[in-house]
Amino acid sequence: MNSFGRNLRSGERLVASVESDRQHTRAPLRVALPTALRVVDVHKSYRRRGIEVPVLQGVDLHINEGRFTSIVGQSGSGKSTLLHLLGTLDRPDRGEIWCDQQRIDNLPSQQRERLRNRTFGMIFQFYHLLPELTTLENVMVPKMIEHSVWRFWRHKRTIVERATTLLERLGLSHRLHHRPSQLSGGEMQRAAIARSLMSQPSILLADEPTGNLDRQNGQLVMESLLSLCRDEQLTIVMVTHDESIAKQADHRVQLVDGRVACA
Repeated sequence: MNSFGRNLRSGERLVASVESDRQHTRAPLRVALPTALRVVDVHKSYRRRGIEVPVLQGVDLHINEGRFTSIVGQSGSGKSTLLHLLGTLDRPDRGEIWCDQQRIDNLPSQQRERLRNRTFGMIFQFYHLLPELTTLENVMVPKMIEHSVWRFWRHKRTIVERATTLLERLGLSHRLHHRPSQLSGGEMQRAAIARSLMSQPSILLADEPTGNLDRQNGQLVMESLLSLCRDEQLTIVMVTHDESIAKQADHRVQLVDGRVACA
């Protein structure tokens, strides 16, 4: 066989080898993220003037650990109800809610309270800052509740240092000793975020955190939340009606008539 024939046969073998490799090459596997919260066929209704009003009608949902999830929907779609169920502030009529491999919707009251004080941090639309306390004192409230008076005073220096650090991170170092009436809406919400982080929760639940703010302050709050999710690997679940805010999250869930329509 001449050199041309040998080269041709060699080329054919090379092509066959490449084609065989292509056929046997597997697509890269997707690594599933750990689940922080799992909702299984959850139903919830309320009674108004003797009439049963269904709010959630069979919700199934997975919230990934360390990710930012926004829940959107029209008024009455069940957004806030679902968030309250996730945070054990209420119980479903039917279905299950799991957190870190533990079912939490059926826990006794004392264990639910412990979960809210240690695992969950909560932010509400209306801030709920105590008017008679300074910003720094408001942020320390979860530790005041968690500890006895003696233990709180024993650890007060550490508690003050953590509260101060959180407020500084959220741009409120100049407002430590101001009362809520002396703060803007955006500042009050950032103080509420600092308070929700005081017990180092792994999951942050936010109910319309930008709902009472103008667009500029709302975006500042959103940037603070995104930074916490990214830098601290904090799992955040946020209810909002603002699509411009919702789309900044890692994952968007839409509720329609008490069901997940898009996830």
